[in-house]
Amino acid sequence: MKFSLRKKTVLLISLMMLVVCVVGSFLNRRFISAITDGHYSEDSMAIANTVASVIDAGQVLRLRDQVVDIYDKADNKIRSDEWGSPEFDAYMSRYDIVAESPDFVALRDWMRNFQENSEVDCIYLMWIDPERKNWVYLCDAAVEDACPPGCIDEIYPVNYPTLEDPERGFPPYETNTNEYGWLVTAAAPIHYNGEVIAYAAVDISMEEISRLLHYYGSINIWIHVALTVIMGIIGILVVNHYVIKPVNQLSKVASTYKGVSPELGGLERNDFSMLNIKTGDEIEVLAASMKKMESDLNDQIETLFATRQELITTREQADIMNEMANRDALTGIRNKRGYDTEIQRINKEIVGGNTNVGIVMVDMNGLKNINDSYGHEKGDRVICSLCDVLCSIFKRSPVFRIGGDEFVVVVERQDFKNLDKNVEQFKACIEHNMTEEDLEPWERVSAAIGYAIYDSGKDCGIEDTLKRADEKMYENKREMKS
Repeated sequence: MKFSLRKKTVLLISLMMLVVCVVGSFLNRRFISAITDGHYSEDSMAIANTVASVIDAGQVLRLRDQVVDIYDKADNKIRSDEWGSPEFDAYMSRYDIVAESPDFVALRDWMRNFQENSEVDCIYLMWIDPERKNWVYLCDAAVEDACPPGCIDEIYPVNYPTLEDPERGFPPYETNTNEYGWLVTAAAPIHYNGEVIAYAAVDISMEEISRLLHYYGSINIWIHVALTVIMGIIGILVVNHYVIKPVNQLSKVASTYKGVSPELGGLERNDFSMLNIKTGDEIEVLAASMKKMESDLNDQIETLFATRQELITTREQADIMNEMANRDALTGIRNKRGYDTEIQRINKEIVGGNTNVGIVMVDMNGLKNINDSYGHEKGDRVICSLCDVLCSIFKRSPVFRIGGDEFVVVVERQDFKNLDKNVEQFKACIEHNMTEEDLEPWERVSAAIGYAIYDSGKDCGIEDTLKRADEKMYENKREMKS
């Protein structure tokens, strides 16, 4: 059967636009879904790690012990599958005293504030019973339909590896249940004295995201269908010899068009935009419509990546909060938590052969007398003054405030070579400060100092070096008192 040029033109344009619509819509939807799922998973894990790092682990431990004590004494442990039943209500009434405890209220309010600032659906704490494969809620920050303390859920099989390796936490995974809906969930371990005591979990709902993807995807398909119909009508009207060349150009571009391809050098595709068809008739309208379609696709991708940038900003804010957790609020130098991290790094370097490291211990004298006599504000100023002296002398070394009036300096490289000189300079500065008549009595800060150099024959780790430096510091303190 032979086809007229008119029919061939209609068939060619219809097929071309159908391919563009189907491939473009499919790739666009897959691309958007993949990026959205991936980044929400990363975001949930980052927020869970941040909560686990900055939350008060002491309060969590006390709350966990209170819940676990009731849990262990219960003969029948009723899971949330029986929510609303008399048995479930009777079982949960055992935990009413927990929900009124100061630790529970403080943790719940803190997590709610964090939850509002992080724009997640829910943050909660839970404890794992590996023997029964139970997930026991300690504190849920949800404002509505919160799981009460002691509520039990069964652990999903995807999380069974965590029962063998508690440090693993709960990497991001998706669930879709009648009780909680479609969620991305991640949980990070909370440590107390190096032991996992509970988990901080984060839920991000994917329901609204899925709805928007389906909504805009449907609009996109209808736009493509409408364009296809328009192109078909134009093709019927254009059947003379001026149609052949423009149609061939458009067909060639459409047959190689694969949608958005970052690996080809960019996020945008401008294949249709680069065509220069000036026929002054319906074929030029066809080319313009295809350029508009391509522009709409590019605009959608630009919107998507703007959303991606917002997610990146959220992770950066989480990183800033994690950094703040390592800083001393009064002096601005690193705190005990930051010091513990530094000690881990030093011990690894010692194992690797770098043993040129020393520890300097500094302890202020008479801080309590200053606080009692002149007020805590003056005491804080004296602490900051002593911190400034240490930082100015040990310029190339990290200084840590590990207690109210205790400081530690980890000395390496240039400061390690000048350790004796720097210590003498510190003592001279303190001696001068104590005798300076122009200073107020509370400004005449006094501090004892002691240091030790890592010795592989004496020290099993940098902690032993710290002990020897602490002993030297106390020797200096006794000398100063005498």
